Amino acid sequence: MAKPGKKQNRTDSIRSFKRRHILAAARRIFAEKGLDGLNMRAIAAEAGYSLGAAYAYFQTKEEIQLELLATILNELTRHIKAASTSPTEDKSTNRRAFSLVADYFCERPEERRLLLLTLPGLAAEDAKIPPVVRKEFDSRLLTLMGLLANSLHRIHSVPPALSQEETIDFVAFLLGLLMLENGGRLQLLNQQPQEMVDRYAKRMLLRLAQ
Repeated sequence: MAKPGKKQNRTDSIRSFKRRHILAAARRIFAEKGLDGLNMRAIAAEAGYSLGAAYAYFQTKEEIQLELLATILNELTRHIKAASTSPTEDKSTNRRAFSLVADYFCERPEERRLLLLTLPGLAAEDAKIPPVVRKEFDSRLLTLMGLLANSLHRIHSVPPALSQEETIDFVAFLLGLLMLENGGRLQLLNQQPQEMVDRYAKRMLLRLAQ
C-alpha cells in the first residue's frame, strides 16, 4: 500500500505533467495561429483532452495566457544572460541588454500582442487567475528587471536604488513603445523602435555618467 505522502507526490506530479502538456498545446496553437486562435476548446483539442478535462487544470484562457507569458519572460531572461556572458563587459554590453528586451518583442508581433493584452487583465477583478500563477509571473518579471538593474549597478557603478528606478522607467517606456508599434503609430510618426530604444539607452547612460 502506497504511503499518503508518496501518493500525494504522484498526484501532484501527474497534475503538473498534464498542465505542462496543455501549455505546450497552447504554445503550438499560439505559434501557428497567434492569439486569435487561442481558446480553451482549441487548446483542449490540440492536447487531446476533452474541454471539461482542460478546465480541470486551467480555469480560463487568461490563466493560460499568463503562464505562456511567464514562459516567454523566462526565455528572454536566459537569452539576455547568454548574450552578456563575455570575458569583458563594457557600456555597450549594458546598452545591448536593454535593447535585447525591445528587440525580442518588436521582432515577435504575436508575443508582443500577448504581452499587451495580458498585462491589463491582471488587475481585473473578474479575471480568474490563481494567486500562485500571478506570483510565478511576478517572480519572472522581477527576475528580468533585476537582471537589467544589476547590469547597471555592476558595469556603471550606479547605486542599487537608482538602478532599480532606471529599469522601471525603461520598462514603462518600452510598454508605451510596444503599444505604439502594435497599433502602427510608430510608422505614422516616422520612428523605428530599434532607433528609439538605442536613443533612450544612450541618453540614460549619459545621464547616469554625469
